[in-house]
Amino acid sequence: MCGPKFTCFIFLISIWGVCFLTIVGGLFYNNSVGLLEDLPAEKGKRLAYQYDSDEKWPGRSDNIKKLYKQNAYNAWIAAAAHLVISVFCLFRLGCLRLRG
Repeated sequence: MCGPKFTCFIFLISIWGVCFLTIVGGLFYNNSVGLLEDLPAEKGKRLAYQYDSDEKWPGRSDNIKKLYKQNAYNAWIAAAAHLVISVFCLFRLGCLRLRG
């Protein structure tokens, strides 16, 4: 499989991924305005669209909030996957250390 250096590298990258994705998930959960362009269904839509018709805005606002929450959950699921990988790498490092 992998040697100790590569396993340690993967471990460190996965720990960094856990930290990064947890922070990004928190920002999405708090509806960060800076991440509006990263919502999947909102790419390419003009922000001025909200002024075209007042009756369309409440529905779009609810949709945006749902997209923020879904992206937060997706980021946290990816962080959990990175955490599983880091635990596996830590286990692998322990096995390599015992083996010599």
